[in-house]
This record gives sequence, C-alpha cells and structure tokens, in this order.
Amino acid sequence: MMNKTDKILSVLIALLILTSVFIGCSESMNEADTGKETAEVLAETAAETEFMPDQLPDNLDFDGAICNIFCWNSWDAGEFFVEEDTGEIVNSAVYSRNLTVEERLGVKLIWDQRERNAAAYGSAVMDAVSQQNASGDNFYDLMASYGMRIATAATSGMFMNLNDTEYIDLASPWYYDSAIQACTLKTGYTYCLAGDISFNALARMSGVFFNRDMVNNYHLEDPYDIVLGGKWTIEKMHGMIKDMYKDLDSDGKRSDADQYGLMIANDQIQTLYYGTGSRFIDHNGEGMPKISDDVYSERTITILTKYLDLFSEDSAYKNPTGDEPKNFDEGRVLFYIYPLGHVSEPGLRASEIDYGFIPQPKVEEFEPDYHASVTNAVTLFAIPLIVESTEKASALVECLSSEGHRQVTPVVFEQAYKVKYNQDEGERQTVIFDMLRANIVFDLGKIFAESFGGFSNGVIGDMIWNNKSNFTSAVAGREKQFENAVAKLTEKLDFN
Repeated sequence: MMNKTDKILSVLIALLILTSVFIGCSESMNEADTGKETAEVLAETAAETEFMPDQLPDNLDFDGAICNIFCWNSWDAGEFFVEEDTGEIVNSAVYSRNLTVEERLGVKLIWDQRERNAAAYGSAVMDAVSQQNASGDNFYDLMASYGMRIATAATSGMFMNLNDTEYIDLASPWYYDSAIQACTLKTGYTYCLAGDISFNALARMSGVFFNRDMVNNYHLEDPYDIVLGGKWTIEKMHGMIKDMYKDLDSDGKRSDADQYGLMIANDQIQTLYYGTGSRFIDHNGEGMPKISDDVYSERTITILTKYLDLFSEDSAYKNPTGDEPKNFDEGRVLFYIYPLGHVSEPGLRASEIDYGFIPQPKVEEFEPDYHASVTNAVTLFAIPLIVESTEKASALVECLSSEGHRQVTPVVFEQAYKVKYNQDEGERQTVIFDMLRANIVFDLGKIFAESFGGFSNGVIGDMIWNNKSNFTSAVAGREKQFENAVAKLTEKLDFN
C-alpha cells in the first residue's frame, strides 16, 4: 500500500517545489507577476489530482446496525451531520457523505450531539466513555469532541489504540500526519485522530485575515504577493502595521472602538509559536514524549523577541475582552489573527469589507514553509475501549474519513475560499490554502496539555501577552513537573 506521502502529500510537496522553481526563475519578473503565474500553474496541477479510494472491502455489510456517535456542538455548524439537504453546498456535501457511509457499510448513523459547555469544557465526554467502559453497555461506537477533553480521556486509558483496529489506516491521506504524530503517546500507540473525517481541522487553522481596503488605502504591498514571494515574516508584518493606530472615538485611550494594524485575543496568542512550525513536545528515541529541541533553541528566543517588539507598537492590539471579530468585520483592523472558520460566521458574511486570508508569518525569509497551527477548539475523534464491535467502529472511522476526503473537504475549500474572490485572487488564495493544509500543525504538548499539568500549552503566548522575556527560566522551572506527568502516563497506559 502506498504511504501517505506517496498518496497526497507528495502532490502538495510537488506544488511547493513548483512554487520555488517559479520564484527562483523569476528574478526579471516583478513579485505580482510571479505570484499570479505561480498560482495559475499550481491551480491547474492541483485540479488534475485524483483522490485515492480507501481499502474497505466492497462486501462489508453490518446488516442495518446502529452506529451511535457522541459529538459536541462545535464552533463549525454542520461539522458532523445535517438534518436535511438544503441545497447549500457544504450542507449538501455533509449530507451526501453520511448517506454514502450508511449505504457502504449497511448501518444507520445516530449523532448524539451535546451542548458545547457540557461536551467541550465540562465532563460529558469523560462521564460517557467511563460509564460505557465500566458497564459494557457498548452505546457509542465513536466519540468526537473538544480536542483537549478527548486527549485527557485518552491518557486515562479510556480509548482504544487505533493501531490495533481492523480497518483504520493511519497512513491514508484523509488523516493529518501532524495530528497522528501528536496523538501518539508512544510509537505504535495512537489514541485519537483528526483529518477529513470533519472539516473542523481546516476551519480551526489559525492564520491572518487582512483588510484589502486598508492595504490599498495605505498603499501597502499586496499580502498575497508577499506570501507567494516567500517574504512574509514577523518583521514584515511589524513594518506594515506601524503608524496604523487611530483613536477613532477620541477618548484618549486604546479601546475596541479604535483602528489597529494588528489584533489578537488571549486564547489565540499561543498559536504564534506553533504558527512558526515550532514544536513544544516531540518524541524521544523510545517514542515517548519529550521536550522538543525547539524549546531551548536560539530560534525560539528570536520568535519571542520579535513578537514582544511587534506588540510594543500602539497599533498592535491584544484585545483584553477576548475574541471580537466585529473589530475586523467593521473595517477597523488591518491584520486579524484568527481561525479560518471565521469566513463562515455571520459577521464576516454580512460585512462589506474586501478581505483575504494568509498564513501567520515565518521567522526568517530563508525558511521554506509557512505553517498553520490549529486552535484549542479543534475536534479529535476516538473509539471507546469497550465497543460492540471493533470491526464496525473502525470501518465507521475509515469510511467517514475517506468519504469526507472525497466529498466534503474539496467542497469546503471551494465554498470558503474561491467563490469569495475574483479569478486572480481565487487562484492565489487556493495555492496559499494548499500550502497551509500541507503544513498544518498539531502539537503533542498542546493537545495533551491537561495531562502535562498545563506545562506545554501557552507558555510563549503567556510571555507575549504579559510582556515578559524570562522564557528559559520559566520552562526550566517546570521540567520536573513534565517528567513526573510522563512517568504517570506511562504507568497508567501500561505500554508493552
């Protein structure tokens, strides 16, 4: 069987190589022409890519069995199911995906959706799966909820090792490599996943929305061309936001009502570190969690220094009231760091501003890739330790994922991206989104932060938010806490 890189990431890597070729050969061309022609070639290449079929047996039939799925009411409407086909393109794709799964497997899907406060931030997931494992009632075949809550249940020994199932092929293109690595607590022990089983992972990719009207009014460089030219860095962003602050309400203080060059909320600021492609927790030679070499690197100190310098500007606003998309939607912010899913929210849909979406910046120009960190609200999927049929549960996961890969993800891309732009912008935006999807970042420490005592999630973000630079000492002071947490995790899960 072809591995995942051979199936699809090789295509995306090829696209990125083509990008480099065009950029490298265009010294006589201006950046706008380079970006446009690169986008045209890559879009044509991507359009010719065929989606791989799964390896589920054609005669697989569970004879009308019920598949019960626990899911949360996430930030992305229609992520799991829709009651009827309304004709709206994403709605129709999700509806069709679920019908296809029912027909292929001979099952009936029942989605038990819980309210967000209970399923995500409360104990509903833990309660449901622990009760099932203890009683053996075998109610749920699959659990889908707020990532950290799923991860915490996994470290409590409540979920099945997905590598031991009949039909889940974690090397398939419908699973994100980064997510699989981050959900693996020891080599061969993967307890949760993310990928094309839902479009939430795409929607929760953090990036930078930009206001096209402000770009034009201030005679700034085209953000698309900067990105495609490989020149979108923290320093570049810093230079573009200078002198953008305006006290619009004339109250003599910085507030939500004013104009800014950059805005971010506290719950998004942690993505700045992961958005550079950096990791906080990796695996050691034995496949166990370890503090990443990135953490104590000179590059990490550079990231912190550059962002502390950037946020010292009056025009860089760390919004103390939390997420306030309306500031951007109403045209008062040049750059807004926020998840991609905002394109589907009512405020931006109703907005009259002309906008685009680009990656978070690189640290240095010479770095080859842009990255997209997922936010805390990403959905993870897991199979309870005790289920009616491992065969049925694993076939359900593989079929939902592979059909999502073919039916839903391409439609979401088309709906959320290309139709919102003119032909030229749509082509460039599509190339940029392919780059981001190829370099989506899940971090083991971020996902399992609760199990590591909060050690790994948000340390650098907290430094930036609170204008502190004592990062090295702050991490060093908590290393023992992390080591103890890993020891307890190993004992609880009994890796053999």
